[in-house]
Amino acid sequence: MTVAVGTPDELKRRVSGDVVTLLVNGSANQGSTSHGSTEAARSLLAVSPVVREVAVADGSLRLTVEHGEEALPVLLRTLDGAGITMSAISLSRPTLDDVFLTLTGRSLRDDSPGSAGSEAGPPPELAGAGVAGNGGNAGSTGNAGFTGEE
Repeated sequence: MTVAVGTPDELKRRVSGDVVTLLVNGSANQGSTSHGSTEAARSLLAVSPVVREVAVADGSLRLTVEHGEEALPVLLRTLDGAGITMSAISLSRPTLDDVFLTLTGRSLRDDSPGSAGSEAGPPPELAGAGVAGNGGNAGSTGNAGFTGEE
């Protein structure tokens, strides 16, 4: 059974999007605490059209965005306009293993041959191109698909 088909970038964006993590300082204009600035930044960015989801964890903001490289300047301008400064920012992109885990509920590594205690049966197949070696498919369109047995 095919679970999903598309280029690796399409699959990654469809399943989870890019993640921007921000560590907010106290507000430059208002002298508020870091927690207050984090909450102000969360409220401000939650309504931004480039932000799909906002979460606060350990004093930092975790933003899920569609295109991280395009969202970063928008996010920075929004926070700068509100006088909110940051001490750190990072952009991370999901891996194909993240996509597989989201779609199937298990990691590709969980079913690798020779892994201890693997009783899930034969490993699912990764069909298509877009992965190293192109799967031997000359002239492939670059699509990757996940297949597996339920």
